[in-house]
Amino acid sequence: MENKKTSIGNRRQAQKEDTRKIILESSRDLFNDLGFDKTSTRAIALRAGVGVGTVFSHFPDKLSLLIAVLLDDLTATQADVMKSMPEEVPVCDRFLHLARFFYIYYTKRPDLSRTLLKELWFVKGEWGEKLTTQAFEFVFLISDMLEQAKERDEIRPEADTLLCARAFFSHYLIVLYEGLNSPNIDVKTMLSTLEGLLEQLLTGVGQPQ
Repeated sequence: MENKKTSIGNRRQAQKEDTRKIILESSRDLFNDLGFDKTSTRAIALRAGVGVGTVFSHFPDKLSLLIAVLLDDLTATQADVMKSMPEEVPVCDRFLHLARFFYIYYTKRPDLSRTLLKELWFVKGEWGEKLTTQAFEFVFLISDMLEQAKERDEIRPEADTLLCARAFFSHYLIVLYEGLNSPNIDVKTMLSTLEGLLEQLLTGVGQPQ
């Protein structure tokens, strides 16, 4: 009897996960096709083949759907980055490799990306915490790259790699905002700008002692 209950519970959980995946895929398609503002929760439910109440049972509002789509996409993009990450190259080259994948992701859908960056500041509650966690994971990934660079004597042994990673991340975001605000978005130009910023960061601006 217990095994039967467990089996039923597993099937229900699998069905729930499948429904969530369909809702997310439908949201992603409509956000890309219509934009965030013009996409209604009812349209998402219709595309997914579920009731509006089912959508709300998985996601409390449309903004949480947008965040969920973003987090899923960023997770998949990061997996692609790590599969192709060059190893024995300078840390700036490794970070530019990472940035390239994410810049391509955002610039393929500039209108939606602008909406993402506009809507996702200062999100509170559960979904705000998920965004914060993802950002910290990104910074920790950069910090690990810098630790490896420290082992290869690329950067000073006393350097605070977590602090430097936050600086890398800040430069990455500034270039992303500038790129998406440009009338002619160009990933190569964005990467060139980012490379210059990183080189300046690693060189420093203080007078030699």
